[in-house]
Amino acid sequence: MRDTLITLAGALLSFIVLVNLMSPQTEQLVVSRPTTEDAGKHGLKALYSWLAQNNFNIHSLRTPVTRIDQQALPASGNLMVVSLPFAREPLDSEWQALNNWIMQGNTMLVLAGLYHIPPWSKTHEWSRENDIKDAISKLTVEEFTLQRDVIEDSEAEFSLEAMQASIQAFKPSAYRLYPAVEHSLFSDVYELESVHTPGLYQYKNELDDTEAAYWSIESESARLGLRLIYGESQEQTAMWLLPVGKGWIYLSAFPDLLGNNVVKQQDNARWFTNLLSHTVSNGGYVIFDDYHFGLSDLYDPEAFFADDRLHNSLLFIGAFWLVYALGRSPRLAPVRKRSIKPASRDFIEAMAGFFTRRIKPATIAYELVTRLLEDISKHTQLSGDSLWSWLHDHPDVSQRDIQRLQKASGRSPGKTKLIQLTRSINRIQKVLT
Repeated sequence: MRDTLITLAGALLSFIVLVNLMSPQTEQLVVSRPTTEDAGKHGLKALYSWLAQNNFNIHSLRTPVTRIDQQALPASGNLMVVSLPFAREPLDSEWQALNNWIMQGNTMLVLAGLYHIPPWSKTHEWSRENDIKDAISKLTVEEFTLQRDVIEDSEAEFSLEAMQASIQAFKPSAYRLYPAVEHSLFSDVYELESVHTPGLYQYKNELDDTEAAYWSIESESARLGLRLIYGESQEQTAMWLLPVGKGWIYLSAFPDLLGNNVVKQQDNARWFTNLLSHTVSNGGYVIFDDYHFGLSDLYDPEAFFADDRLHNSLLFIGAFWLVYALGRSPRLAPVRKRSIKPASRDFIEAMAGFFTRRIKPATIAYELVTRLLEDISKHTQLSGDSLWSWLHDHPDVSQRDIQRLQKASGRSPGKTKLIQLTRSINRIQKVLT
């Protein structure tokens, strides 16, 4: 009964696992990411939908950039929207492909998390900054590099007020950005809205005054980066324009210029519209890099679990297991005893075992010696003392073997072990034969 219950419980557990595999539950994303399908405050779904409604050519890139030439896209005159740092680290071949794509005459808008920690960035502070710096160097083939003065740790004594101020400094807050040049890119644009984390670049000096360590661009060539937008401080550059071959990179130090939560602002939308008119040619596309944030055509989980072949395979495996578990398996089938026909050897072994357990060793020894003496008497026609004298005079029979025979037969006092007696009898029988 116990084996039956264990087998039934295993079959039921397998059935539950099978049902869970066939009916996967879609988990909601807790963290909003900059993708065209994300409706959270950091997603780009609102911008993507607005472009589609206004008949712009749009494309969600869901394959490695090395395959961008396989897409039905113009070779130049396109704009790609990229957020940094990536959730999926690109290969070196992808960085090279991105650089070649820009140098062909395309434009890239890079929304980098320099003055704000995006919630979808799960790397450490030092790692996040290094990832962004490396990305800019690779996109420009080390022609432009990001630099910033190191913020020294404060050596002030611990206090509750200082801890509260530090916590407050790392809370995201709204931030205003302003055009730094007069250009048609900023036509009817007065201020842009974004989000910043003050604790990333603001700190207290020895005099308890607030200072800031701002990012800057250094160039290894004669071409320099143009300052386009600044923050609430004139010294803080919020966006640079970097020439790369025949193309351009618009590098924003704030990642939330076009997110769902700020793109509704009139100036943000108008600025992006002006950017499209300057960068996207007739027939050009606005491309969104969704591949490096988890959206990929290489693997579609919804299509995978909706495939009938998967369902049929799982049903077959489940049915086969149930038949095996509930059928004539070794755990449930009755035990069958193998029928064995007794042979002469089995009879001898059974009798020997019986005598061994029931008869005393002295009796067995006496009977063995008696049978031996009877055989010798038939062979020599002797008996009694004459037989024993014959054994004593025989050159091939040892005196030790004769003594054991005498003890076992009761002719002389003492006991002998059955194993030793058996060996002596075997030796005497060999002499007689």
